[in-house]
Amino acid sequence: DLHPFYLYLMAAIFAPITEEILFRGLLLTHLRARFGILISALINSLIFAAIHPQGWLAIPALTVIAFNLSLIRQWRGSLIGPIVAHGLHNGILVTFAILLMKN
Repeated sequence: DLHPFYLYLMAAIFAPITEEILFRGLLLTHLRARFGILISALINSLIFAAIHPQGWLAIPALTVIAFNLSLIRQWRGSLIGPIVAHGLHNGILVTFAILLMKN
């Protein structure tokens, strides 16, 4: 079992930084050069959702989350906003998972 500290470190810090650089930094920027923000955000979000291991049933929810992260990136013009939002989201999920496992 991983200590909760390491779960938070991976899920709320490392994963958001890495994924936001790749998806909202590189991929979204590349797609925006060819399509508008909405089409780019949708394509980016579907790819983001598909690479996650939560399974097919989670793809719609992950797509919506990723779409919103893309819009935050566009709105703020920086990766800081989506990194913080992604980290908070993952941190809350890890907190609930830890609390549920203790009961």
